[in-house]
Amino acid sequence: MGKRRLKKKARTWMAVPFVVLFAVAAVTGFVIFNNIKRMEAMEASLAKTAATLDLKVDEDLFTVEYGANLDRLSPVQESTGKVSYYGVVNTLEPGVYDITYRVSARDEYGQRAWKDFPRQFTVKDTRAPEISFESEEIELTEGDDFDILSNLTKVTDPVEGNLSQSEELKDSSYTVVSDFDPSVPGEYTVTVKARDNHGNESESSYSVYVAEKPKPAVIETPAETPASSDYPYYIRINRALNTVTVYTQGDDGNYSVPYTAFVCSTGAATPLGTYRTFNKSYWRLLYGPCYGQYVTDIVGDILFHSVPYYTQDKGDLEFNEYNKLGTAASMGCIRLCVRDAMWIFNNCPIGTTVELYDDWDSPGPLGKPGSIWIDPDSPNRGWDPTDPDPENPW
Repeated sequence: MGKRRLKKKARTWMAVPFVVLFAVAAVTGFVIFNNIKRMEAMEASLAKTAATLDLKVDEDLFTVEYGANLDRLSPVQESTGKVSYYGVVNTLEPGVYDITYRVSARDEYGQRAWKDFPRQFTVKDTRAPEISFESEEIELTEGDDFDILSNLTKVTDPVEGNLSQSEELKDSSYTVVSDFDPSVPGEYTVTVKARDNHGNESESSYSVYVAEKPKPAVIETPAETPASSDYPYYIRINRALNTVTVYTQGDDGNYSVPYTAFVCSTGAATPLGTYRTFNKSYWRLLYGPCYGQYVTDIVGDILFHSVPYYTQDKGDLEFNEYNKLGTAASMGCIRLCVRDAMWIFNNCPIGTTVELYDDWDSPGPLGKPGSIWIDPDSPNRGWDPTDPDPENPW
């Protein structure tokens, strides 16, 4: 009987490992089952989150101007997650560039889900060169000396800068075309065409009107005009050749001796005839608006004055107008350099006779004086080189 008990106890202890093993296996199976379920749930959550990811963009913003500063996120309007991107866009090289936007978000398990949205940027240079003129219309008289390039102020490309002139239109250049002939009265068109290095072209024109040379007027010469001690000088203006000649008294008692001569600029509204000066002012507001120095009134609103200034500042000269001295460039007044306008202002009292005439054959007995050319790039260009002011940098 004792042996039977021992055998029974032995069988009982032998069953324990199987029970433990079964229990471990059950627990392990439960853990594995739960892990599998969790992994499946996490995968489903990741897929679900990824499915919600979306991106809305403005397609128009994928076309970019050459040379522009580009923010590659600028086309993005809305997204359901955080947006990042990868891809290179060189705005200094026209072409098509691939870029990928990645929208990402965290799911309920903290996993990062993402979705890619491929797009393309197109870089184009669409801006044509810019052409500008000093004046849209130029009025000349038959025989006037005029360079059609002198009215051209700039031909530039927004990207390249200044373009160079060439005989035939090609990349990074401009051409000037016209049948202008200053010896033949008529209306002419000067056309400028420009092209940048990406094939963008522009074209602009201005007009040149050449009037017929007026016939000389039959006038009394100063030699037949008796001189007066109250007026030491007699002024004659050759409107045709833009020259002023000042006469003084000769031995014959008339204004018969040429004293000095000035180069000037008259205009289409400059009248013919003989007049007496009637007013003076140091500065005067002129049409433009602009300002003149050393002003002497001749007739109506026709004046002697300096080349115009933008303001009443001696350093604010319209230097481009100054370089037109000797040509018909005014609105009717007689433009002079400061030195010559000041001479008339200081030496010719009110009441001095001024005679305006046309003579295409001779500027006058003293000839036509030259004028000083102001370099447009000079830092001193705002000053009249003849102005005796001590502050004149010339």
